Order: sequence, then structure tokens, then C-alpha cells
Amino acid sequence: MLSPEEMLTFYYPDIYGNCPIDLELLGYKLTTHHLFSVPMKLKDLLKDELSDRELDHLIQSYDLVGDIAITQIPAELTHREKLIGEAIIATNKRIRVVAKRDGFYQGDFRTIPLTIIAGEDRKETEHVEFGVRLQLNPELVYFSVRSSTERKRIAELVEPGEDILVMFSGIAPYPLIINKFSQARSIVGIESNPLAHNYGTRNLTLNKVKNSIELFWGDVTDVVPEIDRKFQRIIMPLPTASRDYLPVALECLSPGGTIHFYDFQPVGSYSASLDTINHLCRDSGRQVLSSSPVVCGHTSPGINRVCLDTLIG
Repeated sequence: MLSPEEMLTFYYPDIYGNCPIDLELLGYKLTTHHLFSVPMKLKDLLKDELSDRELDHLIQSYDLVGDIAITQIPAELTHREKLIGEAIIATNKRIRVVAKRDGFYQGDFRTIPLTIIAGEDRKETEHVEFGVRLQLNPELVYFSVRSSTERKRIAELVEPGEDILVMFSGIAPYPLIINKFSQARSIVGIESNPLAHNYGTRNLTLNKVKNSIELFWGDVTDVVPEIDRKFQRIIMPLPTASRDYLPVALECLSPGGTIHFYDFQPVGSYSASLDTINHLCRDSGRQVLSSSPVVCGHTSPGINRVCLDTLIG
């Protein structure tokens, strides 16, 4: 098993200071050094270049996608962004590009504008997640490094011989992780962003996957009726709109199957999500047999990203 230091070679704290994996759950007793050595190093590198006031505004952590560090530069530090970007590169020999967020996730494809502030002039990279290789351009497709352990969690729930549907499959991280860590019989992914779909098909080839995964380009509501199959497990990793596609998921879910329904809810409150599932199940003549909420991230202070693992009869 990797040491905490080796883990943090791949998993840096995110922009909120949260580590995407809980190393304590893996049996490690962590210290401040383990979780914050990299951000403190960045601040130390800049302490002679930035004023005390500027250091107070500095966001010390970043998301690491392949060899691209994606950070946030407050308005008070835009005149210092190149200096900050170069310092980030100096903290980790794996980093070749530093890009800043130039807006928010937006549009049907949930993409975010990025501006390179240091390093090589490119936005395409290859990210490795639990041994799975994923090529992508993080400006053109949606991909969250913070969901890595959630994808692994779902894969480990899959029973041998299950047929799996991944809605909104993007560049295919869920299908590939499930394929690697389960004995699923078949995995289908559906993605509407043509660029993400193209990356997904490329990633199947990159990981030498031939017959166990099928990827379809198009809207879920159009593709599901066309493929006309039943699935024992359906993953719906689109918290902003999963409820809109739940009727389609129920149509192709086998009796006794499981839906992993993602939603945004206030901390400690999941009743609205479960009410949505119960209501739509009743409309479809289905029944919720059990449902367990799993917190798998957050979108803002007080708002969690939650997955309801729901068994439906």
C-alpha cells in the first residue's frame, strides 16, 4: 500500500483544502505535514515575493489533472498570477502546466474556461486514476478528480454478471474504473458532449478495452430507447439534473436493480432527494426497497454532493 506521501503525489488537497481521499480511513494517522506540506511550501516560496496582504489572499491548493494544476487566482492577485503559476510548478516536478479558472462551470456540458498562467502552452493531458489512463482537455470536457474515490466505491459495489448503465459518462472514467475493478458482464456509457465522447472512445483504446464497454453519443432520453436493454445497476452522476432523467432510468432498470442517484442537498438533509425518487417510482409503478445516502463531496459551504444508493423493485 502507498504511504501518505506517495498518495499525495497523486491526490493534492482541492481548492477548499480538502484531500480527495481520506487517508485516515486507510489506516494512516495523518499530521498537518501530510495534508498541508505542499500548500505551505507554495506560501514559503512566495513569502519574499508577495506582501503579507497578498499572501493572505493566496489560494494555496489546486486540482491536479494529469500534469496540469488548476488553481484559482483572486482578483487581488491577477497582477501576480504568472509568479504564482511558476511557484506552483516549482512545488512538484510532475506539473508542466498551470491554468487558472476563468469563470464557473456552465452550459449543458458543465465546462469551465481556463487560462494558462505558467508552463507549457497546452490544455490536453493524461490523468491516471487507480491505474486507468484518461486523456482529456479539462476546458472542453467535464471531469472531477475529486470524484475518484466515489468512482472506485461504485465499482466495488458491482456484483459479478451485472449489466451496467452509466448516464452522462463523459470521458469514460466510471465505465473504465468499473471495468477494472468489477466483474460486470457489460457496461454502457452515454454522453451528449461529442468532445467528451471522443475522448471516451480514445480512452477505451488507450486502456486496451475491446468488448466489455460500449459508448454511445447522444442524449440519454434518445439513446436509451434505441438500445432497448435492461440494466441491474444505473449510475447517474449529474447532480444538477439527475431528477429530470430518473423516469428514463426507471424504464430500463431491472426489478431489484440499483440506481446511484446524485444530487445536491444541504448538509445533513437528504429527504428531498429521496422524496423525488419515491414520487417518480410511484408514478412508474415501482417501489423503493431501500436507499442509503452517501456524502461524496460538496459544491459550496453547507451544500453536499450526495449519492443515494437506491434499490428499486
